[in-house]
Amino acid sequence: MQVTRTLKLKFHNLNAVKATVFAETTAACTELANELIKLPLKERKKLTTAQVITPLKSALANQVIRQVKGKAGKKTQEFKLLPPEINCQNWRLFKKGNTYSVSFPTIQGVKRVPIEIKSNHWQSLLDRLFDGDESISKGTLKLYQKQGKWFALVSLTEEVPEVESNNRVGVDRGQNQLATAVPKQGFGLLFSGKEVKYRRRYFQQRRQQLQKARKYRAVKKLEQKEQRWMRAVNHTVSRRIVNFADWLDADLVLEDLSGCRQTMKQSKKLRADNAESRHAWAYYDLQSKLEYKQALNGRQVHYRPPHYTSKTSSVNGVIGKRNGNWFKCTSGAVLQADFNSGRNLAIWDYRFCPVDSGKPISVMDIANLQDGVVGSPLNSMNIINGRTTAVQLSLFDCTNYETRRENPTF
Repeated sequence: MQVTRTLKLKFHNLNAVKATVFAETTAACTELANELIKLPLKERKKLTTAQVITPLKSALANQVIRQVKGKAGKKTQEFKLLPPEINCQNWRLFKKGNTYSVSFPTIQGVKRVPIEIKSNHWQSLLDRLFDGDESISKGTLKLYQKQGKWFALVSLTEEVPEVESNNRVGVDRGQNQLATAVPKQGFGLLFSGKEVKYRRRYFQQRRQQLQKARKYRAVKKLEQKEQRWMRAVNHTVSRRIVNFADWLDADLVLEDLSGCRQTMKQSKKLRADNAESRHAWAYYDLQSKLEYKQALNGRQVHYRPPHYTSKTSSVNGVIGKRNGNWFKCTSGAVLQADFNSGRNLAIWDYRFCPVDSGKPISVMDIANLQDGVVGSPLNSMNIINGRTTAVQLSLFDCTNYETRRENPTF
């Protein structure tokens, strides 16, 4: 498995002269990109540095041409700012004592600048790269400025040995509980969302006050602060879940929530409240962090359809009743609802459930089953007038699910 990460490295004690050179290089890259983007796409694909007039060095000009030819050039009509990007062949890493530095071409030639390493983990990665470890390779380096400070965004790709495991930990994501990680047996991890809801409402009220006062720059800064805070929360939650799965020697199983904001209905009152709104729910950010942290351990994240995970009992596989945070099984068992959903994802391999591609809930009525089905595929396959009215989905069998996604009428 290959895992690509980007290290954000701040330049150490950068003087005003080099900062000016970086700004001039950025301006020249942006100007060149805006000139080239006016050309038709066919002409752009044939461009070389010999046909371009620019003060940039060929390494920088070539990278600008590549960006204009690619997806960024197809979707953009004008670049407000295009940070300089240097490919892996044209930047180098140096180490002298405990000081690290990088050299790369600018508008005034190659510059070598010391960088700050604030993480021991990042330092170990750079040491491996400097020592010539074959399992790690460097990618591009990009110059980036934020709030008057310059950074080097360094891309590194690491090869990680893949670990095969038949154990599973189901992770149910939500807003009342940010995440609930549950194995097939035993206790799990529950991460409450009360603090997140409280902070969401605080940020929303503060933004409204600033907007009334017409302090729009402060509004933007507050939005960025909220995003950074939420990313930090998701980093902590994902790290603990991945460590929990690694301790159990297990892969993670998540619900496929793609497009949930369009399919989950909400009232206007809930939509206006950032603590309850689906559009303020950072479920994808948590998902992406779980993916790359699992990959660093050589493990995988599996995705399953969300049908019935919240309505099915993890005790006997029968459709039960959910009331708020609690789920009542027909056997009389009362479970925490998110814990029950996570357990269903963890035992997805060993259950069968009827799923109709259009209306999954109506399958129970079609099959004349009041309490659902357990186990037997024949119970959920019903032939009426010579055609199958329900699709049998073997839990943990992606083939049927992917076929239904590609062919909705299946």
